[in-house]
Amino acid sequence: MKFVEIYKLQNDGSQKIIAVCKLAEDGGVECDGEKTFVDNLKQEGIRDYSKSAGEKLFPKDGLRFLEELRFNFRSGYLNASEVKEE
Repeated sequence: MKFVEIYKLQNDGSQKIIAVCKLAEDGGVECDGEKTFVDNLKQEGIRDYSKSAGEKLFPKDGLRFLEELRFNFRSGYLNASEVKEE
């Protein structure tokens, strides 16, 4: 199963996983973690940086959504892993 972990920088300098998004059997993505963060992903989506028009991606977009998470969350505060496989 393919998945991405999203980390948040803590005050002590460590990183804490705040959400895990997994590719579901129906082809979509299911995210579990901090409710506010996960709800925002579902409602607002993320930007598709592979498209010049700045199209939005949502969990229903499956693997494309997973692959774009690391480009949307790559700051000193929030980071997403590359797509991993269990």
